[in-house]
Amino acid sequence: MKGSLAVVAVVCAVIAAGCNGHEPLGPPDSLNDGGVGNETLLVMAEVEVDSETGGFITRFEIDVFDSSNQPVSDAEVTVVWNNTPVLVPETSTSGFYLAQVSGAGAGPARLSVEKDSMYVRDVVLGNIGIHAVLTPAAGDTVAANEPLSVTWVSDFQAPYAELLTLDEFFEVQDVGSYSIPANRNDVIRSNQRIEIERQNEVEVTGGLSGSYFRLEVESYSGVFVVADQS
Repeated sequence: MKGSLAVVAVVCAVIAAGCNGHEPLGPPDSLNDGGVGNETLLVMAEVEVDSETGGFITRFEIDVFDSSNQPVSDAEVTVVWNNTPVLVPETSTSGFYLAQVSGAGAGPARLSVEKDSMYVRDVVLGNIGIHAVLTPAAGDTVAANEPLSVTWVSDFQAPYAELLTLDEFFEVQDVGSYSIPANRNDVIRSNQRIEIERQNEVEVTGGLSGSYFRLEVESYSGVFVVADQS
């Protein structure tokens, strides 16, 4: 029991460090704003926050096309993240912009893309915060062909969440717990793990049809064992 409490304490400390003191306690998507634009750009933008040993890495990936579905090069792409503007440079692939920063961010994300007279500006995406998988814990052994309880803790409730194992995929509510049915916990493994992916997304209303700005936050359990205990 003491070990379990210690794990929870560490996780809560990590979550508290990532919490945003400026956002309201309401749903993060209540902050979403599609921004403004002149409907000349197709912008498909993703902010991906991925847990890694010792913390998080945030990647910004933006594809930009014009009304002829041609890649737009040399655009000025800016994401305000953690209250700091990040200029996202174009890669060697025309129209694809990519940047990376260490850590997770607090506060809403904001996106602007401009090229000559074409633009979208002031797109706002509520931050869903980071999360951590609590159970199963690393090194646990669980029974195959039995329901498997998965729990996690997060800053805010995201509008959309997914739970993945090495064998299965589930759309779930971001409420901190889910029970995997016994008939979908039937693969004997010594290297199973859980991934929780949470998302928020807003339509870029000033962009061409299909434009979006999406935040994805991913976190993983440690490796655990699924054993035949019949």
